[in-house]
Amino acid sequence: MKRQKWFRRMRPYVGRHLLGIGTAAVVVVTLCVGWPVYHGVAQTNDAPTDASLTVGQCIGANATTIDPLEETLIKEDVIEENLLQSKVTNGMCEDMLAPISDGTPAQKLLTAQNYMQEINLIERSMRKAAAEEAATRGPDWSSSSEESLIRFRTIAQTSKQVPVLAQYDEGGGGGDNVSGGGGGGGGTEAGGIGGVEPSERQAAAAVSVGEDDDASIAERLLRKEEAAINAGASVPEAKASARCSTEVEVSDEELKKGKGLYKIKPQMPEEIQVRKTQRVGLLVLPVTKKRFEEMRQKHESINEKSTSSIGCVELVNRMKAQLVPLDLEGLRIYPRHPNDIRELSSHLDTRWGWDIYARQPGNLELLLDLRYPISREGQEFRLVPHSPVYDGVVRVTMLQSGSSEEATERPWWQRIFGGIFERISRLFGA
Repeated sequence: MKRQKWFRRMRPYVGRHLLGIGTAAVVVVTLCVGWPVYHGVAQTNDAPTDASLTVGQCIGANATTIDPLEETLIKEDVIEENLLQSKVTNGMCEDMLAPISDGTPAQKLLTAQNYMQEINLIERSMRKAAAEEAATRGPDWSSSSEESLIRFRTIAQTSKQVPVLAQYDEGGGGGDNVSGGGGGGGGTEAGGIGGVEPSERQAAAAVSVGEDDDASIAERLLRKEEAAINAGASVPEAKASARCSTEVEVSDEELKKGKGLYKIKPQMPEEIQVRKTQRVGLLVLPVTKKRFEEMRQKHESINEKSTSSIGCVELVNRMKAQLVPLDLEGLRIYPRHPNDIRELSSHLDTRWGWDIYARQPGNLELLLDLRYPISREGQEFRLVPHSPVYDGVVRVTMLQSGSSEEATERPWWQRIFGGIFERISRLFGA
């Protein structure tokens, strides 16, 4: 663990003099069984750590395995549509894989989504800082990140690095950055290198340092600022990136510490019979609202220590929970509440409930996704660390022929209003 933290702290300095743009040292990570093993696509060929690849290549996504899962998670609004096509560098890939080296395919996708969301949040803060500085300095001013790109291209055209750097001009990149997640990079036409924009690299540099639990807020901010500047960001951009990255980091850490913030009740069933309905629920405990207040206090400390006025995380007392069937034909999920976003209480459990209806036999997968808000309006959410809080299989078995327990799928009015109309039906003998 100490060695890993040392690598993270040293990464921005290792590549400080490489073409004017900071690069990241890469640690080879092996994925779990069931997905193709990723040994660091570029590293094995002695390619530079700034070489680009897609998120799909980074997490070792196999088309046969991932396509149905990706399609389902996009349809259920769990991940962004362009997530797997988004471009990252080898250094970004290593940071992305760090918490999920032994995760399930769904966990890998959600963790990748969270990582790309953080990059996107930091980029937004940097753009805002650059716009404010440009407005102050006038139309002739250009940011240091633009200067770094010009310097990079000049060196590339005049040095023997050209054959190596030529790969960066291949392939373009996947679509626009999207609020809350995927966020691809533009191609070289948009100023990127191999589809990874300079601002993405600068944001990733800030993410990669400062997460040492023993470091003070001031130390974290300083390390992140230096890393972003080394990667080509202007001072205002670097300060904004440091503040945003620290806010995200601290929020995740505070929630990661909190055992007993939630519990699944009723528990997920291990087995369901075909055409039967099973109720499950999630309770978020009152202590979670208290934890949110502690997070706000930490954010105030970040605000005091940072010299940037641009933050990116604003907590509100809400959470979002979704129960998602990974086999949409085999399982149907019917929420027992009209909204998957609910207000937290300081004295009562916050409850979500779902009915699981089994449509066909087999071992069918479910995941339970829990998120916390990061915008004042409470409409942009981030995964709770270690989410999905449930990622497992329900065994669906056939009913015995002639069983009196056979049932049909619940009518729409029961699915919407739950037990209220069930009791009315029984009262009137319906």
